[in-house]
Amino acid sequence: MHRLAVDRGNVLLKPDECKEFLEEGARFLFDLFRVPFNDGKGGTAEPLAGASGDGLSNYFPKYSPDGRWIVFCKAKSFMLLQPDSALFIIPAEGGPARRLECNTPLMNSWHSFSPNGRWLVFSSKANSAYTQLFLAHIDAEGRSAPPVVLDHFTAPDRAANIPEFVALPPGGIRRIHEEFVNDRSFVRAGNECFRNGRTGDAIRNYEEALKLNAANADAHQRLGFLLSQAKGRRAEGAAHTAKALELEPRHPYARNDMAMVLFQQGRYAEAAPHFEAALAHMPETEAVPYDAATIRRHFARTLLNLGQYGRSAELLSEAARRAPGDAGTLYYLAVARAHLGEIEEPERLYREALALDPRVDLAPAFHDRMGINYAASGRFSEAIAAAQRALMLARAGRLADLARRIEERIARYERGIPDEPARS
Repeated sequence: MHRLAVDRGNVLLKPDECKEFLEEGARFLFDLFRVPFNDGKGGTAEPLAGASGDGLSNYFPKYSPDGRWIVFCKAKSFMLLQPDSALFIIPAEGGPARRLECNTPLMNSWHSFSPNGRWLVFSSKANSAYTQLFLAHIDAEGRSAPPVVLDHFTAPDRAANIPEFVALPPGGIRRIHEEFVNDRSFVRAGNECFRNGRTGDAIRNYEEALKLNAANADAHQRLGFLLSQAKGRRAEGAAHTAKALELEPRHPYARNDMAMVLFQQGRYAEAAPHFEAALAHMPETEAVPYDAATIRRHFARTLLNLGQYGRSAELLSEAARRAPGDAGTLYYLAVARAHLGEIEEPERLYREALALDPRVDLAPAFHDRMGINYAASGRFSEAIAAAQRALMLARAGRLADLARRIEERIARYERGIPDEPARS
């Protein structure tokens, strides 16, 4: 584990990050500890005698219903499904561990007491590569009889783990529905594939989830996002996003996805309420593109296109506070402040943004508006320079109408005539 240089936030390790366990034979041992209840206040954890400090791995303890005994597992290393795992019993307060007579030769674990404490059910691989359930009697002194296999409880191609007794009369359970893999299982698998960059596998898992449950809003949302943003299948993706919102109107991720679809289509008035709803309901801890800073930046750009410069500036200021050093956020904050009639603050923000990433300077509206502000202050040489930069960007973006208006403004600036007063 010393090879794990950074916390990647992932429970799955690469082989070279745990080589000492996979190839070098290092052991990983667990001990059982007990903590006093103390009216719910707890106390100091102390190792449990008979289940700690013996050079073996001790794990998965279960109290007997009468509180007299603890049955747990011992193995040479690690825990769960170990081939040498065996069941041991100790007094509840700790003491010498005794190997139970019911152990089979191969892997004994996942044990559970019956409500009266006289039966112990557990899993073993004694007869098969798949775990089967075994049942053994436990007497008052904690001694077990030889076990019997419950062969009617499992199929030959299924594993049986984590059994529990249920205190019900005969006939209390008419039928148990098999649901080992459901739509949520495929959504979880899709999420893990996406986190590991396997977009195609993620899409296939979400599609499988919808085959099992067409009303799974999360599957529709994730599929819509990937089809739209990763595969370019925007119409198909938007349909899934819309379905997710139909099923769950307050779904924050689907709200943000729909906002982005509308934003990319230039439907800013329709996008704005979706951004608002996403901000209201999105968990604070989400990562890009669902983090609060990114949503605020996109929402602010939407409002810029709607002429709501004050609210846009507020959102961008908060985005810059949450994610400092983002060139795009600073650039569009400069745009918003320029449209509020300011000069010095937009200049500062613009310089800071370009120092971080010169490629963000793509908005002719910023330079056009700065030209208007300069001219309103009588600074015509600066107004002309700003307008010329705006004209170049407008032509590059094939914005013919805007380019024509900027050319007219440049002609006025050259004659010392301001275009319009700066907005307050």
